[in-house]
Amino acid sequence: MTPVRVAILGTAHPHLADHREAIRRDPRATAASGLDDADAVIIDSVTADHPRLLRAAIEAGKPALVEKPLAATVPETGELTSLIDAAAVPVTTAMFLRCAPALRGLRTFLSAGSGGPVTSVRARFSHPGLLDGWFRGRTAWMLDPRQGGVGGLADLGIHLLDLLLWLRPDAGLRVVSAVKDRAPGIAMDVGGTARLDWDGVPVTLHCGWTSRPGGFDVRVDRAGGSCTVSGGRLVIATGTGHRAETHPPLDAAAVVPAWLDQLHGVATWEPPTSDDIARCALLLQEIDAAAG
Repeated sequence: MTPVRVAILGTAHPHLADHREAIRRDPRATAASGLDDADAVIIDSVTADHPRLLRAAIEAGKPALVEKPLAATVPETGELTSLIDAAAVPVTTAMFLRCAPALRGLRTFLSAGSGGPVTSVRARFSHPGLLDGWFRGRTAWMLDPRQGGVGGLADLGIHLLDLLLWLRPDAGLRVVSAVKDRAPGIAMDVGGTARLDWDGVPVTLHCGWTSRPGGFDVRVDRAGGSCTVSGGRLVIATGTGHRAETHPPLDAAAVVPAWLDQLHGVATWEPPTSDDIARCALLLQEIDAAAG
């Protein structure tokens, strides 16, 4: 198999190192020096540069994996999803939660006919990045709305919204209320909590950059049991007992081999569609409006 030559466009995203390492260790890929030498691209720029770089990649006929968010506003997202829909090559965003084996187990739990209706969902995704100085140097743009910074709630919340869309693709999702957390000297929120309605199921999402040690966990309750994912650990409880599985922890780099599978025609990953991307952007706008 001839390795896919992958160019990374931009050097500003926090997951740049993850993507570089994933390319280095995958025998199906090799690093390309630029767009002209590449078979495919990963866009790791500031969000404000996504339109220019994505247009260039599509015009050059290169499949693209774009770090989230695709754009900082709903109108800009609409412009770029229109480009994606018209492109002759696959383009999607790097939603790595869809690659996690534990969350695939949660999806199976939800799709199973037994267990009764879903009654509630709680999800948390947080880290101490602001406390530990992660947003300095090349990633300082994440605190600047002019360069596409969207704040802590949207930065991590977009992953949880995309997860909900992926877990139950046909379920409606609307915002009920939201609050944002603030920090002195920061122009945007550093996190917050959103409450949503998921086809009649109450959902609480909490995200932020000021939680130590932070982490990821989600719990879905059904009338006849529950499923909890914490990091890579999956626990399913029913009236007759429980089952626990330990998987690798969540890994932002995991999206790269999944994307390479897609480029080779192997369906190990269900990437976000342009509709998924647009729905997440609209939900984030509604969360922002609800928080006031």
